[in-house]
Amino acid sequence: MRFSPGLIVVAVTMLIFYLRIVMLRGRKKRLEKQAILERRKLSKKGVKLSPLPDKNPYQPPFQVTSWFLVILAMVLMLFGLAVYNMTFLTAYKDYWWIPVSLGVLAFTFCFKVEPNISK
Repeated sequence: MRFSPGLIVVAVTMLIFYLRIVMLRGRKKRLEKQAILERRKLSKKGVKLSPLPDKNPYQPPFQVTSWFLVILAMVLMLFGLAVYNMTFLTAYKDYWWIPVSLGVLAFTFCFKVEPNISK
């Protein structure tokens, strides 16, 4: 199987997406640990704190920052797929990877994390 430059660019943008998700997971764990340590310091000083709420197992680990960006990213990726598969857009068939990789990059920045623990 031959790897075209477009396929390599899309693979690199997907790798960037997954690295961003890994960074967000690590950040969430670090923020939760930091919040627990702060609560522990406050409790040692004699401040009465409410008990920690149970973690909801059905809550997704990420939150969406912008639904507009999610929809834009999906439209871009689907448009790139359509350009690749359409027979009447043969002039643009070699450039299918541009909207796909732009959609993946837009999708990369659609998520944020917040710790489940409040002070």
